[in-house]
Amino acid sequence: MGKKNRESLLSDEQIIDLYFAREERAIEETDKKYCQYLHTVAYSILANEQDTEECLQDTYLRTWNTIPPERPNVFRAFLAKITRNLSLDRYEREHRQKRVPTGGCVPLDEVQDFLPDGSDIERDMQAEQIGKVITAYLDGTTDRRLYIFVSRYFFALTLPQIAKRLSCSQSLVSKELAEIKRELRILLAKEGIIV
Repeated sequence: MGKKNRESLLSDEQIIDLYFAREERAIEETDKKYCQYLHTVAYSILANEQDTEECLQDTYLRTWNTIPPERPNVFRAFLAKITRNLSLDRYEREHRQKRVPTGGCVPLDEVQDFLPDGSDIERDMQAEQIGKVITAYLDGTTDRRLYIFVSRYFFALTLPQIAKRLSCSQSLVSKELAEIKRELRILLAKEGIIV
């Protein structure tokens, strides 16, 4: 992006203020600043241009309906979460027969070992405990590992996409993911959760 284009973009706070003022320009400014980023988030899950475009429009509508009263601390992450959730919902609706996502969708089969079985209170408590362990791990890990984990399991980027963004080999990303999973297994075992 050129210097002139960067200067013409509003700050996140200014855009959020437009939402609070109920000015429709807020959506235009959001699209101008984050369209490409949000497109990447949605397309990495949906792998379909039309569905991605519809998801972006739904993101802007959901953002309009959420702000106010909510005032996001990190606008980019706030938008990404909305886009991701809408994309996953759309993917699920269109692929209900498939149990395990394939292709461009979230690679849940890779972390299936960390997900508890069953559907009772004990399972819910275990899932909450697993979430706390993963969050603590991510809070204490390197920025690089955090980026790899979030890129793979939140944004559903492929290993080649992550490797390209980090300017490294796909095998290095694969090794780092394997090490992350190994370390998480150890931490979960210390908490009495065997996976």
